[in-house]
Amino acid sequence: MEDCQHSAQELVAQPIENIVETDGCGMFTTSLIVAEAFEKEHKDVLKAISNLECSKEFHERNFAPMVYEAEIGSGAKREFPAYRLTRDGFSFLAMGFTGKKAAAWKEKFLMAFNAMERRLTAQGRCVPLPPTEPDDVRQQRIIKILRGLIAYWAFVDKLPYSVAELALAIHVGLERLEDITEEENGKRIQVAFDYLWEVSNRPTGDMEGPGATQNEMTMLRHMLTACGQWRFTRDQDFAEYFEKLTGIDPQHPGRLSAHDVGKMLSTAGYLLHQTYQHTVDWNAISKEISE
Repeated sequence: MEDCQHSAQELVAQPIENIVETDGCGMFTTSLIVAEAFEKEHKDVLKAISNLECSKEFHERNFAPMVYEAEIGSGAKREFPAYRLTRDGFSFLAMGFTGKKAAAWKEKFLMAFNAMERRLTAQGRCVPLPPTEPDDVRQQRIIKILRGLIAYWAFVDKLPYSVAELALAIHVGLERLEDITEEENGKRIQVAFDYLWEVSNRPTGDMEGPGATQNEMTMLRHMLTACGQWRFTRDQDFAEYFEKLTGIDPQHPGRLSAHDVGKMLSTAGYLLHQTYQHTVDWNAISKEISE
């Protein structure tokens, strides 16, 4: 543990809820956090650690010396000793703390250690990759994905599907989409994906017909604002992301045709669904880690 000493000043700055931390050497708490939680003078906790009737080997393995800085007046600072405690070290030390309040804190510390252990275990899990498929099977899957994206583009731009597929094939230098392969490290396939992403999300610039209504622009802003309200997307600026994606500033969009505002609403709806699904997935992962 001697190689893993951190600045205790950083640890003390953490809220008391963060009573267990981790680094490359494992889980730990500190004598400073223990003193604060159990409402003891830090010097008394240090004395208790020094007086523990345990073997030298146990003490060295579970109580690592550290230092922290504290002000001593007039802006001056000084280093003071402290300890980092493993779960076993904390458990051994806490045996000497009695009373209902102390018992509650013992339970909280051990729950924190256990939760951290589960989190680390979950992070270390390996996700098995599906087996590699033959090239012809992979090619057919890629074509099916591209056709799905072509269908979406044809929908938002109100194009005949056959016209949209032919346009993509010509863009990547082919006569037919079926001829696309992973040659040249899949560069042609990447060009196809990039093109479909661009044409599906960018306005056409068509100015014919009626323009966007105030109601449609209000809906667009509400949808983008909602994207930044989920648990894992709080306060993110999706208006800025939307502008990078589409080239349209939702606050000052300029004139948009009815066709293009419908296309922008489809993109905003996609983002809203995506942020919702990410939240569902992350909530499930968080629940698994905490159980």
